[in-house]
Amino acid sequence: MKGRLLFSCLLGAFMVWSIGFVVFLKVIPEQAADLTTPTDAIVVLTGGKGRVQLGFSLIQQGLGKKLFISGVNPKVNMPALIELQKVQLEDNTSLPEAQLGYKAQNTVENAKETAAWVQEQNIQSLRLVTANYHIWRSMLAFSKVIPNVKIIPHPVAEKYQLTRKNLSLLLSEYHKFVWAWFGSWVV
Repeated sequence: MKGRLLFSCLLGAFMVWSIGFVVFLKVIPEQAADLTTPTDAIVVLTGGKGRVQLGFSLIQQGLGKKLFISGVNPKVNMPALIELQKVQLEDNTSLPEAQLGYKAQNTVENAKETAAWVQEQNIQSLRLVTANYHIWRSMLAFSKVIPNVKIIPHPVAEKYQLTRKNLSLLLSEYHKFVWAWFGSWVV
C-alpha cells in the first residue's frame, strides 16, 4: 500500500514537472513583444551570442539613451569588447554613453550590479537584453531588486534544435527558473 502511494506521488510529481517543462519551452519568446518603446537605458547580460551586438543596435535605433553591459570579464575594456563582439557602430568615432559592469557572475549578481547602476544613473526604465530562454528568470531577478523601474524584456531570438547539448541547457534553465520562481514566493 505504501509502495503504491509513493509511486503515485512520484508519478504525479514527474507529470507536473514534465508539463511545466513543456509550458516553459512554449513560452520562450521568439522576439521582443515591444520593439518601439524608448527607455532610459539598455541593459545587456553577457554570456551568449548576439546580446552585446543587439544592445548597441538598440542604442543606435534610439530605444535607449545609455547602455550598461553587466557581467563583463574584468580583463576586457570597451574597445576590446567592441572588437571581440564584432559590434558594428554607425559612427566609429563616437561611442554611445556606455558602461561595463565587472562584478556579476550570475543572473542574481547581474540584477544587483544593474540595480546599483540604475540608482547611480537615476534610471526609470530599461530594456533588458539576454537570451530568449533566459529572459523570464532574468525578469524575476531584476523585478525583485529594482521593483520601481519599468523593465521591458528584449530577448535575443535563438532557435534551438533539440540536440543533447541544447536539451541540457534548456533543462538547466528550466530548473533555475522554477527555483527562482519558488524563491520569489517564499521571500
